[in-house]
Amino acid sequence: MTLRASNADHLHCLSFGASKAGLPRGMPLADARAICPMLSTRPADPVGEGRALEALRRWASRYGPHAAKDGTDGLIVDTSGVPHLFGGEADLLEDLSARLERARIESNSAIAETRGAAWALARRGGGVIPEGGLLASLGPMPVSALRIGPENAGRPTLEDLAREAESEDAP
Repeated sequence: MTLRASNADHLHCLSFGASKAGLPRGMPLADARAICPMLSTRPADPVGEGRALEALRRWASRYGPHAAKDGTDGLIVDTSGVPHLFGGEADLLEDLSARLERARIESNSAIAETRGAAWALARRGGGVIPEGGLLASLGPMPVSALRIGPENAGRPTLEDLAREAESEDAP
């Protein structure tokens, strides 16, 4: 989907296929078409998308007592004390994924000890990080897995951290 900004259309929502082709959210549509000439788009409907996300948030409360929007395109659910009702964390995630797939909703879902860890894992394919396994699971991820955005003014940027990581790897 595309949104119009500064007299140009930009990519707003991406399918998994578009993401795998290397198209990032926010890229000008003209640039995206140069990379993927067969790209199919339609105008975004932010109001409709917000209503759909709210409906999905209410539905997702079946997986935990607290479900909330996470930005304009995500949800977070506190599953504390719930996984045993599904047979464990992996079974809960499998049930969630199967129901979303049947509804033709593409998603990546993750369960971890912390919100940030679940966020990073969900954006890298999803899965479950077992209790005590944060470092082993997240340690190999790139710095870009961190939730760092423009709202972190005055703090190190993603580029600063990437340069620092590269300098530590140098002999």
